Amino acid sequence: MIERLANDVLQDTYFINLQNKAAKLFAKFLFSENGKQNHLTEKELHDLLRFADILSNSKKPEARNKAYQIITLLNYAYRENAFYRTFAHSVLAKLGNFPGIEYLKNADNNISELPFERDLEKKVKEFIQAVPDTEDLIFTDSQYELYTKISNSKHFSFSGPTSMGKSFIIKSFIRKVVSNKPPENIVIMVPTRALINQFSIDLNKELKVILEHYNYSVATNSNVAELPSNPQQRYIFVLTPERLLSYLSQKKNPSFAYLFVDEAHKLAADKDTRAVTAYSAISKALKQNKNLNLYFSSPNVSNPEVFLKLFKKDESFKFRTIEAPVSQNLFFVDMIEKKVTHYLDSEPYLFEPSIISKAENIYDVLSQMGSEDSNIVYCSSRFDSVDKADKLFNFFADEEIEVSKNVKKVIKQIKGYIHKDYYLADYLNKGIAYHFGNLPQIIRTKVEALFKEREINYVFCTSTLLEGVNLPAKNVFILNNMNGRNTFQPIDFWNLAGRAGRLKFELSGNIICLKESDKVWKKHEALLETRTEIALNPSIENYIDKKLKKIEQILNESPDIKYESATFKEIIQYIANIISIDTLEIERANYQSEIIKKLIQDNKQSIIDLAKQKNGKIEVPSSVLNTNNSIKLKIQNEVFISLKKQKNNPSAIKLPPKVSYDICREWLHKFYTIFKWDTEEKRFKSEAQLDYFATLMNKWINGSPLNQIISESIVYYNGSGRTVMTGYTPTGKKFEVFDGSKLHINILIGNIIDDIENVLRFLFEKYFNNYYAMLVEILGEENAGVNWATFLEYGTQNSIVIALQNYGLSRHSADYIFKKFKDCLKVDGDKLIEINIPKLKQGLSREEIEYDEISSILF
Repeated sequence: MIERLANDVLQDTYFINLQNKAAKLFAKFLFSENGKQNHLTEKELHDLLRFADILSNSKKPEARNKAYQIITLLNYAYRENAFYRTFAHSVLAKLGNFPGIEYLKNADNNISELPFERDLEKKVKEFIQAVPDTEDLIFTDSQYELYTKISNSKHFSFSGPTSMGKSFIIKSFIRKVVSNKPPENIVIMVPTRALINQFSIDLNKELKVILEHYNYSVATNSNVAELPSNPQQRYIFVLTPERLLSYLSQKKNPSFAYLFVDEAHKLAADKDTRAVTAYSAISKALKQNKNLNLYFSSPNVSNPEVFLKLFKKDESFKFRTIEAPVSQNLFFVDMIEKKVTHYLDSEPYLFEPSIISKAENIYDVLSQMGSEDSNIVYCSSRFDSVDKADKLFNFFADEEIEVSKNVKKVIKQIKGYIHKDYYLADYLNKGIAYHFGNLPQIIRTKVEALFKEREINYVFCTSTLLEGVNLPAKNVFILNNMNGRNTFQPIDFWNLAGRAGRLKFELSGNIICLKESDKVWKKHEALLETRTEIALNPSIENYIDKKLKKIEQILNESPDIKYESATFKEIIQYIANIISIDTLEIERANYQSEIIKKLIQDNKQSIIDLAKQKNGKIEVPSSVLNTNNSIKLKIQNEVFISLKKQKNNPSAIKLPPKVSYDICREWLHKFYTIFKWDTEEKRFKSEAQLDYFATLMNKWINGSPLNQIISESIVYYNGSGRTVMTGYTPTGKKFEVFDGSKLHINILIGNIIDDIENVLRFLFEKYFNNYYAMLVEILGEENAGVNWATFLEYGTQNSIVIALQNYGLSRHSADYIFKKFKDCLKVDGDKLIEINIPKLKQGLSREEIEYDEISSILF
């Protein structure tokens, strides 16, 4: 009867009109049209709230979402209304939205009394849905349903709105897993380093007591040998796909029984090579442990079972909901036409608020709509995010903005850690920051903390937030429907938009798409209207299904192959290389990977036969190939054979234990030749670039602080006639001779950080790790010498600093502890045995930039 009633309500014209009226009323409030609202009559208010109550009793997410949406739309105008207060509390109790109830209590002082039956139902839910091993956390209804299902499954794939709290579910499930007997290691695979830091800090903070009780440690790198030795120790590894592949390639690493794939929709990213790397990492993990417990988490995907299908798991173990604990309001603001479109479920509502008609630019809108709230401003590139932040900073130039002591402290810390002229330090004085993936970890964490504590109002960001970084805000302003040079896919847009609205801090959030000129937001209608049905197809299957002819051409080494783009070329060659490598495993290990199984299933045995034929005689061992599937098989084989011939002269092929500029330069030029970087790596336009990277690599590996690397680079650039790219012109990139200006200094700083992250810690690390794996096979692990890949990843040769980083600390904080608090470290030779936490805690100053990170991870 309830479901019939709810269905009748959703189709009722009177209800639809009332809801639209409430939505328009809310829109007027949001856009400061305070004198122009058409308020609900008392009867209309009562009727709409009764409709909400009926809908809240339904089990259908559409009806429940609608009930919650009504409560949020009316909150602005009627939060003091007694009738509204009772119904708001009652509806949220029925929905099991306990964070929302907490908001009503704290923000609106809504402690209205519930009817006896509803109050009893609420108390029962609070008891049953309490998160295990916590004091005051309670699952929402949809969270509890998911937690119950995932807890009873060996593999599972689930999807829900960004605000649902999917990471919270994973962490809650981990609370249960760590109590298993016998205890088993766990891996959480995340798409980026930025998410490693966030997830590991959250685990250490939220699960600290239970992890200590069951003797678990959180580790963020693949090098277990550097962790303090304890036979009883178990680990939760938080790793990127690249680090997981590295972990799997090390024979002595302990096995793991659980693999959680967070942000699993990245497996369907058609224009990102990391989708292939992620697939490869999961495939290799399943090869090592066929009984692996495997779980996928993704946002807004209508077919989460597709990831189970990809890895030949039972597709029935899935969960998908559209029910969200935070409501969202979508607006499109056309600054050219001076009009606003409010996207309602029934029809778009077009209006022309004075705040928009009078605005001269987007900064008028940002300042008027966001001055009292937390605001994320999405930009399509790093350049754009800094440029737009700079323009808002100048917009506020004449305004006195009071900032907290904490913000002033962070400003001072940033100037010391990076450079006195770094823009971010200036912008914070006006409550503005920027945030992107290559911002140093310790600074990125500071920005996130200031924003979450509402000590700054604006964060200009790039697609970092699409990678799963948890940084919700009241308002999300989206200035462009591009991600770099690619148009937004629906999954990306709604994942970003899902950051609007902070659970526990507000009932709803606002997605405000700002069209500043005709250059942005082209053909936006289809994107904004695709809200619920986003079906994905994993990119590796997509390419095999649609581009098999191209893969065949690559395997055949056909001349003059035409590619759609450089990215497409990189991805399709990567997949062809995986097929070549996987065909070897059929004979070597009698193993069929998921790709091989798919080719056989699709009657494409001819592709497997072609790969076998073209492979020829391959000597490089599978253990080497497993370290990285993106380096061409034939190149790896040539390098391996060459090294093998020099087996009796190990000093000629081993990497030197000490690193200097000349040694870096020599080995980079050697790698350029043997790994064919002139054709294989688009990053290098000429071999001459390697001299610069040798300088940077030498400083990085020998532990030079970032501010020293930056300062020395500025001195070198001054007067050298070298150029920096300052933007784009209609004909291409724009370059200027470095003149020591603040603009040029900030561009140079960005370039240095980008080169450290993307060239040293990613590209070089990949090749040196592959090379070292060959030496291990040829000379044996004890005679293989040092692995420069480790030095590149950690930015040091110091084994104690490496061990400290394995706790989750940044390079800077680990080096700081080693230099300032060596007496707190128990060391045996080159091994870190223990950290004296009480002594370290006593000596560490809260004023230092390192304090927050060290305390969140170690204390």
